[in-house]
Amino acid sequence: MTGSDRAPARERRGLALAATALAALALIVAGLVLALYNERQAHAQQLRVVGVQAQVVAGSVAAPLAFGDEATTNEYLNALKADPDVEAAAVYDLQGKLFAGWVRGGAPLPPRRTARGAASPGDRLEVTQPVSQGGTQLGAVYLRALEEPWPRRTLRYGGIGLLVLMAALLVAGLGAGNVSLARAHRKLRGEMAERAKAEEALRQSQRQEALAQLEIATERGRAALQQSEAELEFALRAGSLGSWTRDLRSGHFAASELFRAQFGFGADETPQRGDFVSRIHVEDRAEQLQRVDDAIARRSLLEAEFRTLTPAGRLRWLMLRGRADYDAAGAPLRIAGVSMDITARKAADERQRLLLDELNHRVKNTLASVQSIALQTGRASSTASEFEGAFVSRINALARVHDLLTAVAWEGASLADVVGQTLSPYRARSQPDRISWIGPEVRLGPNAAVTFAMAFHELATNAAKYGALSAPGGRVEVEWRNDASGDPPALEIVWRESGGPPVSPPAHRGFGGQFLERALAREFDGSVHLRFTSTGLVCGMRLPLSAKLRLAA
Repeated sequence: MTGSDRAPARERRGLALAATALAALALIVAGLVLALYNERQAHAQQLRVVGVQAQVVAGSVAAPLAFGDEATTNEYLNALKADPDVEAAAVYDLQGKLFAGWVRGGAPLPPRRTARGAASPGDRLEVTQPVSQGGTQLGAVYLRALEEPWPRRTLRYGGIGLLVLMAALLVAGLGAGNVSLARAHRKLRGEMAERAKAEEALRQSQRQEALAQLEIATERGRAALQQSEAELEFALRAGSLGSWTRDLRSGHFAASELFRAQFGFGADETPQRGDFVSRIHVEDRAEQLQRVDDAIARRSLLEAEFRTLTPAGRLRWLMLRGRADYDAAGAPLRIAGVSMDITARKAADERQRLLLDELNHRVKNTLASVQSIALQTGRASSTASEFEGAFVSRINALARVHDLLTAVAWEGASLADVVGQTLSPYRARSQPDRISWIGPEVRLGPNAAVTFAMAFHELATNAAKYGALSAPGGRVEVEWRNDASGDPPALEIVWRESGGPPVSPPAHRGFGGQFLERALAREFDGSVHLRFTSTGLVCGMRLPLSAKLRLAA
């Protein structure tokens, strides 16, 4: 080879070496791009997992947050402690103030936070999910999770780097080989076929390597998906939530074990969608099916509460939440969601409604009693001072009997307790043996107890002003007995005063006399008689036994 021939050969070898270096560099860049892409995919997958957890928790804590139930909210959040990657979980109210939560290691949670989606500060993942119910914003759920540990990242990227390095070395070797082949091209034409075979083998190897890498990535994605599904199932069970999915094209319906149990199906049963629909209460069935159709058609959130009825006759209340998924053309593909047994909450709501109705009824009765006392006291009083004293005294008597009834949840009271409660202020100011009462056990309804309390208050007030309790040696005896000879049987009550000043019939009937002879007699459909004897006032009552005035069993 002449000098003039060596120069082009050196140029060709230089170009070949440069091309080899560029190819190796390109492989290294491609490896870095692949590593970055893999990192972003892993990060996005983990962020989706944390986002799903936040959505599930947001759905679970909506009702406790709406009712200010911090204990139940903490129960839902504490279920996430089983996931070692979750570092912190919290719920903030509508004003962004911390409502409930926890953080590993004892570090404090931010006292205030607003909903702002997902973020990745350093080696942490942060997700803030709004909490709403019925379209009303209630607050936000905040989750913070750890990124994938560095040992796993090192192993994954080390494998990728090793593959890239091997490919770069292989390309460099091929480049050197190509230079040698180019230099001996004229003499070694026969070796071109072998080179072609080597290149084909290399291509096959690269294809096999690419397929193997794809299989590894697919297997990792499948494993991550299975782990995500397991974590979701755990979170649903922790929150007592059933899950369901319906394929709108094939009609296939899948439900979790807890969802089947909420409808009364056993773990070994495989009911179809029609079986679930048949167990919705007949009065709620049409509305529930229409809600599902409307949610699909309007692309809105499905929210429904309905009753289920098992063949054994057991009634449950369920809350259903879900949303449909659509393809690129807007056609619905499937609808999925969660369910919760709210039977206990519905029972509590009903008890609260009944208590409010009862309270409303009692308040109205009390106001009517106060109004009547005020009117009758005003008619019987000649001065404002006299009205004030009598009215306050009667209201205090009414308050005392209300205290007595409140202590027994307004289920009624005994006649002896009513007499003792009413006469206790007068007994405390006198000798204990000056006031006595005796008789069998008699149960009074709430209204009857109030009426008797006001009657004995009027008798005691009159005795303290004009009768036996106004003199040092005076006595009051109250006795009652059952008279079974009449039809119907009746309770006879006698109020007897003795040892006081002489009494005589008043010139006109005051509030007390009118109340005893009219209101008391009318309340129990009986009779009341007042006798003004030389030894003191005697009040006799004969009141038929009834549901509101009965002998104790």
